Amino acid sequence: MVEEYRGLPTFDIEVVGWTVPIAVGFYDGYDYAEFIKEKEEDDPIWDFLTYLKRNYSGLRVYAHCASRFDNKFILSTLSQKDEKLRLESGLLRLKWAGPNISFEDSFPLLPMPLKKMNHMFGVLEKGEWAHDLNLKPWEMGDRLGVFKEYLKTDCISLSQSLGKFCQSLGQNFGITPSISLSTTSVKAFSKCFYPVEKIESNEKFEEFIRQATYGGRNEVYKRYGENINIYDVNSMFVSCYDIPVPVGPMHWDRPNIDKEGLAEAVVSVPKDRYIGPLPYRVKGRLVFPVGEFKSWWDIRELRYAASLGIDLTIKRQLVCEEEPILEEFGRFVDKLRKKKKETQLWKMFGISLSGKFGQGRWRESIRHASEIKDFTDYTPLGEDEIYFIIKEYVGGRAPYIKPAISMRIRAEARVRHLKMIMKAMETGKVFYGDTDSVFTTSELDCGENLGQLNSLGIAERGYFIKQKLYAIIQKGKIIQRSAGYSDLKLTEEDFKGLLSGTNIEKKVTDLPPMKELLRGKDIHLLEKIKRVRGEESLSRLPVGEDTEPIRLP
Repeated sequence: MVEEYRGLPTFDIEVVGWTVPIAVGFYDGYDYAEFIKEKEEDDPIWDFLTYLKRNYSGLRVYAHCASRFDNKFILSTLSQKDEKLRLESGLLRLKWAGPNISFEDSFPLLPMPLKKMNHMFGVLEKGEWAHDLNLKPWEMGDRLGVFKEYLKTDCISLSQSLGKFCQSLGQNFGITPSISLSTTSVKAFSKCFYPVEKIESNEKFEEFIRQATYGGRNEVYKRYGENINIYDVNSMFVSCYDIPVPVGPMHWDRPNIDKEGLAEAVVSVPKDRYIGPLPYRVKGRLVFPVGEFKSWWDIRELRYAASLGIDLTIKRQLVCEEEPILEEFGRFVDKLRKKKKETQLWKMFGISLSGKFGQGRWRESIRHASEIKDFTDYTPLGEDEIYFIIKEYVGGRAPYIKPAISMRIRAEARVRHLKMIMKAMETGKVFYGDTDSVFTTSELDCGENLGQLNSLGIAERGYFIKQKLYAIIQKGKIIQRSAGYSDLKLTEEDFKGLLSGTNIEKKVTDLPPMKELLRGKDIHLLEKIKRVRGEESLSRLPVGEDTEPIRLP
């Protein structure tokens, strides 16, 4: 039996044709209200907003995926009514200035589908409704009651899930949630494990730290394969929290590979190596090349490259005091991860810590004209010049930015990932690796602990086109992974075409950008053509169904 649980205020907007609002549900944690479009001229969103203004001044109310959907309708309606708005984190937090009401997106806080979230927390679960019917309320007939119950359930189930999350944060860390899971994670770390203000930001050396900070290894080795074992690592980044990280003030020192920190070096990777051991940026693209090149790296990554026989010469080096300050946090979050139902939540919570430390200091903000005294460098978003946009340098106002910690954890994760790929190559073929995954014909040891491999099954076939674009066939069904193309549903024949260099074009639809919404235009769908290029270059160079690393002079 589902436990009755009171949670946070929530709302949900339902539409037909993705553009015409027909209903708004609102749950304040105690009582539920709904605003239904009963005839063509009705405006359920304005009815909802008027109700909030009259009864809930100062409220913070959540919708799941609000920044991509619900908040766009709120923004459009309030703009058309000439109401003053403030976008404090873009559409993640839309603040209605008059009644001081904030409309927030719960997805950055709990980044998973609502139904999965409800099941994880054991609360009332999201219902089902056939959206493709595109029925307006007066066309629903006997279905209207089912629709209203669906709307109500969506609001209450999100409210209860958010309440459960708040309860868990309070019990485990004594905190309330912030705007996102990453900010909440750092908040918990700072209160319970190590005060972030004691960690040096080393802002004057940030240029070099950022140069030494790279993303995860993501490479296609063989573009097609059969009978492929698929593995990923249990909480790869959190497993790396057991190492010392930079916490003290940095200073220049004489080159010494045995000292901790980061260094600029010239490296020479033999051109006959199948896998390059060090990350490098070529025209903004992350690759792992062979040949001779110079850059900045974390010293631990340089040390590992030297152990593989790579020649290198350190030119400059920054050193500082280091401590394993993340270790206790990592162990604690891992215990929470092992609560089977909440595994995904605490896994994301753990990785969010180092991600937040690595956040950039420049952010984009939007301001109402009445809030700006000097319009220098502000760009109007619309012809009416009511809203303006600017990029701001947050600097010391962002106390959670500690990029050297993110640099260290990412470097250690790449080293551990490469070791796993090389282990797999000893006994079989390796097709693909992405940050913490290995696709191989080898059988590798698995376990449930931090840093151990976890088996995700076997694929009968796999098509690996480029970074983050591939498909595997498991139990006769296609599973597509396509970052940047998630709204395109490709077939196995499409992937065969891409493998041979064919380009694919598909029509997709989307809501309009914020710029149009702020001009007060009615919401309408935009039609776009998306192209998937089969001949696009990879992080490695294709040679038939095999690949080779990019070679530098």
